[in-house]
Amino acid sequence: MLIYQKLAKMFFRKFRFWLFWSLLSLLIIQSLHFSQSVTISKPQVYFLKSQSITSKNTSNANVSGNKLHTMQILDNDIKNIVSVKRFGAKGNGVNDDTKAIQTAIDTVYQQGGGVILFPEGVYIVTSVILKDNITYQGYGATIKRPDKQGKWTRTFTTNYSSQKNSQPLIIQGFTFDGNSQNQGHYKKYELEQAHLIFLTADPELPGKLQVFIEDCNFKNGVADGISVYTNVDVKINNCQAIDVFRGGFVLTGGNSSAEVYNLTTQGKIDPTGIDIEVDGRGYGETLKVDVKLENLNLIDGDFDIAVDEGSTVIGNNIISGNAPFYIFSLNSTMKFTNSQFKIGAADTYMNRILFPHNVTFENCQFTVTRKLTGEQYDFFAGADIWWQHPSFSNQTNQRLVFDNCDFNIDKNIQKTDQVYAIYLREDQEVNNNRLIVRGGNISKDFLVPILRE
Repeated sequence: MLIYQKLAKMFFRKFRFWLFWSLLSLLIIQSLHFSQSVTISKPQVYFLKSQSITSKNTSNANVSGNKLHTMQILDNDIKNIVSVKRFGAKGNGVNDDTKAIQTAIDTVYQQGGGVILFPEGVYIVTSVILKDNITYQGYGATIKRPDKQGKWTRTFTTNYSSQKNSQPLIIQGFTFDGNSQNQGHYKKYELEQAHLIFLTADPELPGKLQVFIEDCNFKNGVADGISVYTNVDVKINNCQAIDVFRGGFVLTGGNSSAEVYNLTTQGKIDPTGIDIEVDGRGYGETLKVDVKLENLNLIDGDFDIAVDEGSTVIGNNIISGNAPFYIFSLNSTMKFTNSQFKIGAADTYMNRILFPHNVTFENCQFTVTRKLTGEQYDFFAGADIWWQHPSFSNQTNQRLVFDNCDFNIDKNIQKTDQVYAIYLREDQEVNNNRLIVRGGNISKDFLVPILRE
């Protein structure tokens, strides 16, 4: 009996010893995961929200599967998973966390890249410069702009410059709050460069900045939510912009490509839409861009696309719930399928299609609504088509196709309004610019279905 009692005591002593060290090890692991650098010495997979990060003998980030949010990040340089709180960030909505976050970015970048975690909280940030080969993850975190910041204060910004394309720069799960109500005057574009995310690479060099943005919300912005300039390849998925003054997604620089999936925009204070208006030349002095848009719900704000020099814009399942609508396709190709557009007053600038070099609408609905722009107008049209413009050279051999499209009139149109389904501005037949309408339906409520000046 004495022997059994001794064995039992020995067992419980060892059990307590094992339990103590097990709990201590668990606490250490948790501390490492959230507050310290972790060096990975063997292949491991860290599951962070919808993304897996694998490290060991690989070099690039690739999108796997059919959707952006299933992407797998493969990079042998990813060695660190750290929290910004390790570097002194508070996330309490009071302290300025800019310096701590910039230190975290610079440290991880210098150590070969990694993952920077932003635990739940509100981080006050003036402007930080993002680096590539880093995943910035902030599910539950808000990045807030301090009061009264200047025109050129961009919250998350970049300055990539290289002969080669960057490693992936990944932004996931944040809410960006531009704090517009405390910035001063901005309604006349006084702060139009103060973007929440600004992406660019040096247009003098061929290297492009490669970016993924997913599961982010943008609100109360005085400029753009996501602003893309020169030499950028960006993929955006499952984002929302509310009350962002210039636009939820804006593309203005050449030699760039953008894929935008599952974007919702709206705003009661600042109607928010998308704006692709390329006027900055990228590498090779080009304005060319390639754009893919899918599953966009633009509750209000602009649907504004203006491209040149052989650009391509492909859109599917776009709902533009409110005017204004603007298409400019000089020497470029556009195709929109399964989409719905509301078109307001034809004021000789907005709500028109200008230079439809090679533009197709397939299975689309156009609804003329009594939405005024504040400018003088003469009529309403589902498609106000400008083959020419006095500020440009004569355009020939353009082709605009409406394939199985419907044209309707909203209930708010008044009996005195002049309303047309398609209005063709003056042009000469010798220019061989062609309108093709195949199938579809034009409501009998239009004054004239198709009118040519």
